[in-house]
Amino acid sequence: MAYLPRCADTNFEIQKISAKILDLLFIISLSLPRPVGYAVDEDREMSYAALAALEDVISIYNRDVSIDQSDALHRIVSSVSILLTKDELVAALHGCVVAICDKVKQSAEGTVEAVIEFILKRGSELNETDISRTTQSLLSATVAVSDKQLRQEVLSATCSLAENTSAKIVFSELLSAAERDAMTKDITRLRGGWPIQDAFYAFSQHDVLSIMFLDHVISVLNEVPSHKEDSEKGDNTDHMTMPSVVSEMPQAATLALSAIFRGGGKISRRAVEQRYAAVFSALILQFGSCHGLVVMGVHQPLRTLLHTFQAFCECIKDHEMGKVLAKDGEQLLVSEKWSDSVGGLAKCVATKRPKEVETICMLLWQSLNRSQRFQREAATAVLSEYVHSSEVASSLLEQLVQVLSSYIGDKSSTVRRLCVGGLVKIPSSVMLQYSSQVLSVIVALLEDPDEEVAYTAVEGLISVLEIVPEDAVSPVLLNFCVRLRSLQTRLNSSMRRASFSAMGSLCKFGVGAQHEAFLEQVHASLPRLIFHVQDDELNVRQACKSTLREILPLLNVEHMTSLINSRVFNSDHRSDYEELLRNITKYLCQHFTERTDTYMASSIQAFEATWAVIQANAAYFAGCMLSQLSDRRLLAPYLRQVVGLLVGKAAHSPDVVVRATSTSALSLIMQNAR
Repeated sequence: MAYLPRCADTNFEIQKISAKILDLLFIISLSLPRPVGYAVDEDREMSYAALAALEDVISIYNRDVSIDQSDALHRIVSSVSILLTKDELVAALHGCVVAICDKVKQSAEGTVEAVIEFILKRGSELNETDISRTTQSLLSATVAVSDKQLRQEVLSATCSLAENTSAKIVFSELLSAAERDAMTKDITRLRGGWPIQDAFYAFSQHDVLSIMFLDHVISVLNEVPSHKEDSEKGDNTDHMTMPSVVSEMPQAATLALSAIFRGGGKISRRAVEQRYAAVFSALILQFGSCHGLVVMGVHQPLRTLLHTFQAFCECIKDHEMGKVLAKDGEQLLVSEKWSDSVGGLAKCVATKRPKEVETICMLLWQSLNRSQRFQREAATAVLSEYVHSSEVASSLLEQLVQVLSSYIGDKSSTVRRLCVGGLVKIPSSVMLQYSSQVLSVIVALLEDPDEEVAYTAVEGLISVLEIVPEDAVSPVLLNFCVRLRSLQTRLNSSMRRASFSAMGSLCKFGVGAQHEAFLEQVHASLPRLIFHVQDDELNVRQACKSTLREILPLLNVEHMTSLINSRVFNSDHRSDYEELLRNITKYLCQHFTERTDTYMASSIQAFEATWAVIQANAAYFAGCMLSQLSDRRLLAPYLRQVVGLLVGKAAHSPDVVVRATSTSALSLIMQNAR
């Protein structure tokens, strides 16, 4: 490669002398013994023919006959490409950088032409290592040359190498170079631009390589994690550990995608359209990875990805999807509700490209087995969105239901929440088909250790119960009652409100063979329900009253049913509530004396409730019950215990409402005793 560029020199004498030197070198080479295994007859015949062609050019030079310089160079290069041994060919390709950077532009261009010719004629002889090292040399030359036209010619040689050897190896080396630059340079401020980006553009604009390059970049994004975690999927934790290594390769691949979207014109746009589902799925998973990095304080990958995503939307001309993250995209994807934004993107696809939904689902549900928590969450956000999309075919919906039902045990609470959140929104037109399966999922997640998951399950139960038939609810009716009671004392007022409301929704199913068993659950829940009619939170009070309107008629006591429309029932004043308690306990003592133990146990338990007002309500309820009981045998087991508790509350409670109400309850008991 030292003399070949000189054959394209601007000086005629240098061209002639360089050609003669090459001729002498090959004459010497052919006279030397050949390596073992060398096909003497065939290879020598071709070599001598090539040498003769080279000497023909030299003969023209010697006669000083006018010859087209480009034709002469082409003939020299053609001969040299045959005369080089395999080892010499590899050495020439590896050492091309200096020649390509020749100060004489014409010589540099001649070198690039020679490299392309070598690749076209002898590329099949190169092994993986040779291809890798040649790619590195061409990329080094791309970075080294400043002339834009020459750089494009070098990139053409790189494209030729990819097209005629192993594109995967060439692409891998390119992304590795991009990764190194991303780690060591500020690529946004390089003078003359980032040469590696020019390489991205060259591949994206190539008729043959464009879609191959896109496929490779997608595979890298899907296969290479953004970081290595210290914990795997099996660890029972929802907290991301600090990474031992943060990989720049996904960011390099993201930058490559951005170049494909922005710089490839019609060719790359056609490739992106053909691989739409794969590109969208890869971007969604990367949103998950980048959210995980942000949690650990690494923000730049998300910013790069957002820039790339906007380029994707522009490339496919989907402005509506672009708007989802165009404003405050980083804040949306950093927030706890980031998966909602991902679901919003999925919704755009279902609306504008419904035919792509099935392929996207098939790609993403494979991702649910990955060890990266946030990628699983991103995939689930999309699948959950498609479960309740009216555009989804029935066969796909069935698969989605099965997949989401299978992952309600995932270690990520977000995955569990999204699974149940999607399943409870199955279109009402087909919910009957999946009602038993959905109800089973809800039962399993009502007692989830993560409150947000349990809350989603309760809210979903309320909506599902409006659609499903009695035969689907009947097997799990009592199960629901028991699990809902455990949620009615949660600190979260929304959870209390939802769990009380869900109990009311179950009432219409407490008929037939389940009626007596359901009434047992009603009586077990009734005291707590009554206590929270005077909850601190308005939404809880309203939910409890609505549920009582459903429950009281089931008790089949006319006077209790009439309370629903009374002034004291619909009032929020404390005095009216205490009057309501006196009325309710009177009817309970008259008609359900045998339930006294159940009612008193619930009220005594509520003496230690978190909220002062509930303690007060339980105290007054207990006082009313004991004051209404006429059977001394029922009164005796509780009188001493309740009086002692009330005295203690009246004397030592820090809350005025508890002290005052406990005193009133004692007064009621004393009046009855007299």
